[in-house]
Amino acid sequence: MSLIEVLAAMAILGIGLAVLIQSVARCLEVVHKTRNYETARYLFQRLNLEHPLGVNEQIADGVQEGQFDEPHEGYTWIREITSIGLETEPLYQVTTRITWSDDGGRESSQETTTLVFKPEYVQGSNRR
Repeated sequence: MSLIEVLAAMAILGIGLAVLIQSVARCLEVVHKTRNYETARYLFQRLNLEHPLGVNEQIADGVQEGQFDEPHEGYTWIREITSIGLETEPLYQVTTRITWSDDGGRESSQETTTLVFKPEYVQGSNRR
């Protein structure tokens, strides 16, 4: 009877260890993904400081893109500016996307969309 009990205990222990190892691996994967998204949030802030949206000049439709230097060389960014207002209402939609590759080669990204209103740039306006 004791041999059967030992085999049953070994089977239960093996199943428990397999579940534990799988749980730890999943937790490490979540930590890695969270780190990537936190890095992307930091890079959004850095991008807005290095490439501000028309603070002193007019915003124009178009696409800007680039890459980050070390230690974030695996991250790229693209910013699309689209006019969605009338000529008398200069309203712009700014979509910024930061993209990176995961360890498995799968591409991930984080995107923000902002609306920018610049009334001082209405054509024929005296304001400045």
